[in-house]
Amino acid sequence: HLDDRLLPVDEDGEEDELGADGRIHFAKDKLYGRDEELAKCQELFDANESPAVVFLSGYSGSGKSRMVEEFVHLNSSTMKDDKSGRRPPILFLRSKSDSADGNVPFSSIGGLFDNIDKSASVEFMDMRDVIQETLGTDARLLLKVFPKLETFLNNDSMKRPSMRASFSSGSDSASISSSVVLSSGKQKDTKKRLMLALQFFFRTLSSRSKRPLVLFLDDLQWVDGLSMELIQSILTDNMIPNLFFFGGYRSNEVGEDHILTKSLQDIMDKRDEKGLNGDICIELKDLRQEAVGQFIADSLRLSYDEALPLTNAIFTKTLGNPFFTRQALEHLVRKNALYYDNITFRWDWKLQEKELRDLISDDLLEMVKAKIEHMEPKLQEVLMTAACTRTKFDAETILVLLHPKLLRKRQALSDMRPSEEEYKEEKKSLIDLLNQAVVEGLLVAPQAEKPTRTTVRYSIGVFESYEDTEEEYAFAHDKIQETARSLICDGDEFQFLERVGNILYQRAQCPLYGEDWMVFTACEHLNRVSVQYKTVPSEKEEETKADSLEKEKQSRLATLNLRAAELSIDVLAFPAALDFCEHGIEYLPTDDEELWSEKYKDTALNLFSIAAQAKYGVGDNIAAERYCNYVIGQRKGDNPKVTVEEALPTLQVYLDIISDRGEKETALFLCLDILSDFGVKLPTNRRMLRAKVWWTLKQIRGRYLPTEESVQNMPQVMDPQVSDQMELMQLAGTLAFSADKTYLYMLLCCESVKNIFVHGLTDTSAASIASFANILMHFYNDFKTSPQLAELAILIADRQQSKFNETQPLNTANHNVLGWVRPISSTLKYHQRAYESGIASGNVNGGMVGKLFCVQAQLFCCSITLPELEGKFREGVAEMRKMNQEFMAGCACIVWQVVLNLIG
Repeated sequence: HLDDRLLPVDEDGEEDELGADGRIHFAKDKLYGRDEELAKCQELFDANESPAVVFLSGYSGSGKSRMVEEFVHLNSSTMKDDKSGRRPPILFLRSKSDSADGNVPFSSIGGLFDNIDKSASVEFMDMRDVIQETLGTDARLLLKVFPKLETFLNNDSMKRPSMRASFSSGSDSASISSSVVLSSGKQKDTKKRLMLALQFFFRTLSSRSKRPLVLFLDDLQWVDGLSMELIQSILTDNMIPNLFFFGGYRSNEVGEDHILTKSLQDIMDKRDEKGLNGDICIELKDLRQEAVGQFIADSLRLSYDEALPLTNAIFTKTLGNPFFTRQALEHLVRKNALYYDNITFRWDWKLQEKELRDLISDDLLEMVKAKIEHMEPKLQEVLMTAACTRTKFDAETILVLLHPKLLRKRQALSDMRPSEEEYKEEKKSLIDLLNQAVVEGLLVAPQAEKPTRTTVRYSIGVFESYEDTEEEYAFAHDKIQETARSLICDGDEFQFLERVGNILYQRAQCPLYGEDWMVFTACEHLNRVSVQYKTVPSEKEEETKADSLEKEKQSRLATLNLRAAELSIDVLAFPAALDFCEHGIEYLPTDDEELWSEKYKDTALNLFSIAAQAKYGVGDNIAAERYCNYVIGQRKGDNPKVTVEEALPTLQVYLDIISDRGEKETALFLCLDILSDFGVKLPTNRRMLRAKVWWTLKQIRGRYLPTEESVQNMPQVMDPQVSDQMELMQLAGTLAFSADKTYLYMLLCCESVKNIFVHGLTDTSAASIASFANILMHFYNDFKTSPQLAELAILIADRQQSKFNETQPLNTANHNVLGWVRPISSTLKYHQRAYESGIASGNVNGGMVGKLFCVQAQLFCCSITLPELEGKFREGVAEMRKMNQEFMAGCACIVWQVVLNLIG
């Protein structure tokens, strides 16, 4: 059920309204049979309930998208305010799920900002400073989900990290994965940070925008898990004003056991708990016969009574489904049963109602199939190829899928490269075919403005003085895409998918045009083909040529699945990452000697490491530990197959697992064992530890003590191995403190500070210096140097702008050091900041520690009355328990009881 405003017009700007060109020009700018549903939405919109939620269900083609478009159109042209009489138009953002993108993380919601108008772009740029100030470096997480926002939120600290760098450069994958794992901390914490960053973004967008924000997510029956989690958090957040949400899904594809059913119920329950009103569910039933008749009459420029026989015949078959009603009319035109009479200048038919009905197939999709088959073979091939990509596609991608030679970028012989003229000719031919499909109603061409370039970089080279735009198209309906794909012959389907998958795999590696979805789609096609054509290796002792080729193919598939797993884990899509890892592992050799050879070792290490992270992320610690133990086992023996640097990502997951079990000492000794492999030898004897602490402390005071001037000139550590070693030392110090290994904790803090002076800063440097200042004050009574170092820790935290990592140095530096030598009231703002940073970034434990210290500081500086203080404590304890921080709540209760005992 299309929005006809997207259909092209003739060159002179006027359409043939009557249909003399042989095509039906369907009635536009009017929505049929949805007055009641529109009135319900309008009533909810006028009530100003935020966030307001409307879930639209109905069969495919029932007009869900068209109804939302009409609602936005009506409200954009009629909104008024008290002063000027007009309010700004709605800010309308839409995206849809794709059946082919089920494993692509955030695919359902990631298209919201693909087409942003100029007025909206100004609002996004106005938000940049607020987002940066609140989220710090976590603002970069937004660009993982919405890469199109990089243009509007762009500054040096928000550059989007690209996982495709390793995909195309041939760099060492092991070192890249290692740095990703250790720099981000626990994957569960990072996922929480990502969700909170996205939730804050929508809070900021809805509150700072001067116009109502309407979000529309269609085809939720195919929604991916991460998008659904984000939708739930947005729709149950009472701090998002001016938001009106539409969610559409096919009721016939969502049963009681469907994940969407449970998710919708969870949303409604949470909204009830928070007292949020303004949510309705509307089922769009098929149109009544009167509405169908009026639509047909208006489209053919006839009266209702004149079109009644035609209406009866079509309604009997389509039962009022708007999409299939249009297809039935076009089907009758192709059968010459419905025709435009050039003598009477009107649409007419000669057949009786029963004869018209018999011409319309009972299988309504057959009409769409017949329409495509009626077109020229080249256009059919274009549609079949596009159907194997995704609902929305660009012409350049389809061009290289149809003509793989255009992918050749570095041929040894220059005459093998396609010429500029050849490229232009093929491109023009393709655009003509795509535009023909638009005219036929099979595709739509979004009308968003695209920049024109005078120097265009294509997959085949760089052409000067040739202006072009990025032509984008989309299937007018997913049933059309489904039908186009069904035209691929059963015998040729897997060969067709293999060809498309291989070309997309190559195109994904192009730095200019490669996109993440190409990796996922190539994986889907090639994994499916591989299962169908799985071969058994030859039983002969000597490897045949066919076996060798099959091994190379399996190796490429393992690498492709690894890239898809890396992209998935990069946005914490654990189930998707696990699925790709399991596929990739299946393609690896089963023989251990061959598996851990130089050819396969890097791929195997990264697949097992990401699989362990994914299993840990979904809470399956037993399976995660099994993956870890397999990799760790390769370090043992006289001839270890992997080094500690290569196994480090897996070891980090294993450390998280045993720490969660409460085995702090086991985790500590594993850290020390890893540090020993790095060359950091630490004594275990208590007497030797004391001596080592004394000597290292003397060295630091004499040569390695950081100052404000030295910190200002310190670089960020870029060497992954050094960064991993320093962050591992910080982790070992935390574990030693938890295990009550005092001297070991002191030594690790001293070594961390020494490494900072020698190598530079990492994300944990501020925490290391704050801990060292704590040691100097409370173990060595150094009341001169320790406050300076505490201030230095705060300075580093300010410089790095990591909301997640700054909570520990802020709490330690102020509560344990500065609060002992300065007025306690001066520490209040830092504890409040630690609390706010912890909540904003997902570091709940650090945030609650800041909350406790903040209330304690208010107590000791006597800045409020006792009843007010009691209220603060009660509020803090309630919040801690709500965040499942029972230990912190217990500490707060103890502090309050001590206060009551002191005052009698």
